[in-house]
Amino acid sequence: MITQAWSNHQILGFISAVYYQDIPLGIMKGSRMRAVRFASFGDPAEVLTVEAQPITAPGPGQVLLRMRVRPINPSDLFSIRGSYGTLPRLPATPGMEGCGVVEALGFGVTGFSVGQLVAPMGVGGTWQDYMVVDASALLPVPPGLSDRQASMLLVNPTSAWLLLHEVLRVEPGAWVIQNAANSAVGRFVIRLARRAGFRTINLVRRPSLADELRAEGADAVICEADEDVLEQVSATVGPKGVRYALDSVAGPSGSRLAQILGTGGTMVVFGAISEQPLIIDPGALLFRGASVRGWWLSRWFRTAEPAQVSALFDAIIPLVADGTLSAPVAAEYRLEDVRQAVAEAEGSSRNGKVLLVSV
Repeated sequence: MITQAWSNHQILGFISAVYYQDIPLGIMKGSRMRAVRFASFGDPAEVLTVEAQPITAPGPGQVLLRMRVRPINPSDLFSIRGSYGTLPRLPATPGMEGCGVVEALGFGVTGFSVGQLVAPMGVGGTWQDYMVVDASALLPVPPGLSDRQASMLLVNPTSAWLLLHEVLRVEPGAWVIQNAANSAVGRFVIRLARRAGFRTINLVRRPSLADELRAEGADAVICEADEDVLEQVSATVGPKGVRYALDSVAGPSGSRLAQILGTGGTMVVFGAISEQPLIIDPGALLFRGASVRGWWLSRWFRTAEPAQVSALFDAIIPLVADGTLSAPVAAEYRLEDVRQAVAEAEGSSRNGKVLLVSV
């Protein structure tokens, strides 16, 4: 005898559990999947394991995804090390981006179909075979866009677009200087700047990258190891200096960018891959009226209105599709080879993203 009335949520959950026509029978019988896990923060090459985990059926308003591709981003590695802005409860599965196929629909889900290619937005834990996601967090992948490029929609293309067009609001013809210009965001900044009529100065660690970045549209490429970096910048832009700077490195590299800022210039710090403190000469701020500000993509997504998010993807998806914001792929690894994958992702000589793939 039922002694307590069920809540609406419990009723929907019960209906959802018994009314699946599209869930593969094996999943309902408790099939298991591979998932990358870490139980403590530390060196990814040491703390990551691949474990068998149960596959969970989607609840009301949710979708079960069979993940196909997941890029390895610096933010993923910082999170595993315990040095990111938000950290998961341990044990956890890493991964902030990916692309997968709809495997099953929970009760009440409309607008999606089994077999459809989608990208989860703002959902952690993509480094596994299957994951349950709220349908409201899914972005349908347009026809013609590969699963590889779709898996990289969330972080790098959006960062480059927002930094130039919303955060800095660069004026046509103005100079933008950036470090880590060979990164995915750096290359996208070069391409977007060329498209919008901005000019870029690009700081790199390897002089061998100069011709490659110029082919991308870079106006100037300077090696950070040169002793006369400031002089080279001044000779390029003139005595007024640079009004716009993008720092994803921090440490001495970011400090140098602040020195380069001209009167009224702005530097945006959106990364700290050097894991070193940013030390700024106060004279750059006091006497030139320059400013330095931080920006975090995760915070933008948390505070943006739905219309802003929609407009952002309306702007960037065609640019990904036409190759403007497509990212090169350096290597692909299976989930079980995740330790080798992160070792390559942290290497300094690769050009392109390292992907974890299931197909």
